[in-house]
Amino acid sequence: MLTNMNILPYLETFSAVVENGSFTAAADALGISKPVVSKQVSLLERHLGVQLLHRTTRRLRLTDAGEVFSSYSHRIMSDVREAEQSVLPLQDEPLGRLRISVPESLAMSLLPEVLLSFQQRFPKIELDIHVSGRLVDLVAEGIDVALRVGDLEDSSLIARLLMPCSFHACASPEYLKKHGKPKHPGELETHNCLIYSQTPHPDNWLFRGDKGKSISIKVNGNLRSDTGNILMNAALNGKGIFIAPTFMIVSALEEGRLETILDQYALVTTGLYAVYPYSKFVSTKVRAFVDFIAESWSN
Repeated sequence: MLTNMNILPYLETFSAVVENGSFTAAADALGISKPVVSKQVSLLERHLGVQLLHRTTRRLRLTDAGEVFSSYSHRIMSDVREAEQSVLPLQDEPLGRLRISVPESLAMSLLPEVLLSFQQRFPKIELDIHVSGRLVDLVAEGIDVALRVGDLEDSSLIARLLMPCSFHACASPEYLKKHGKPKHPGELETHNCLIYSQTPHPDNWLFRGDKGKSISIKVNGNLRSDTGNILMNAALNGKGIFIAPTFMIVSALEEGRLETILDQYALVTTGLYAVYPYSKFVSTKVRAFVDFIAESWSN
C-alpha cells in the first residue's frame, strides 16, 4: 500500500504511460527502466484496488477506471509542474514542450509561418502540434493551448481574441461562369456544394437575411470531408461551392483563384481565439505563445 506522501512519483509514471502510449516510451521519457515503469503502475493499481490498463502484446488501453483516473492524474501533474515553474529562476525564460491543438484550415494557411518565427524567438520551447477538426478536451488530452474559431462555450477555459474571422461561400471563377453565380442562398440547392463534415449540421448552411434573420439552406454535393484542404482544392479546380474562414482563402481571393458569393447574406463575424485551461499560474510558454501570435496577427 502506498502512502499519501509517496504516491506522486507513481502518478507521474502512470501519466507518462498514458501520454506516450507504452511502458517503453514512458521509460525513455522519464529516464528510468521499463521494468520500473511496469512495477510502479502495478503498485498503483494495487493501491487503488482497480485495474487502470488493459495490457496486450500489441497495445495498452485504459480501462473505464483508468479513463477517470487519468484525467485526475494529468491535472495533478500539470499543477505540480506549474508550481515548480512558478518558483524556478528560469521561469523568466519560456522553455519545455508546448502542446497546441489547431484546426486543419489554420494549419494549412497562416500558422506555419508564425510558428517558424516563434521558434526563432523562443528556441527552448518544443512545439507539439495536434491538427484536428474536432473540439478537443484540453484537460483530458493534455493540450496546453488550442486555437479555435467561433464562440467559446466552455466557461472553464480562458479565451483571448487573436483576430476577427468571417466565413464566406466561395467558388472558382470557372465554376461560376459555367453554373452561374447564386444571387440568394436558396439557389444553392441547385449547385454542387462541397461539405465540411466536422460541423454539427454539415448539410445545413446558415446565412443572415433581412434584419439579421437566419436563413438555413439544405445543401447537397458529391464531396464531403473532415479536411478543409480537400474541399478547397476541389473548389479551386472548379468542382463546386464551399464555405471557408477568411484566413484560409485570403490568398486565393487576392490571386483571383476564388470568388466570394452571397456576401450580403454572410454570417455575423466571429473570431479566432487562443483558449487554454484556467489556472492560477499560466505557464510562461503558454503566455509567450499567445502573446506572440496575437501580436503577429493583430493586423
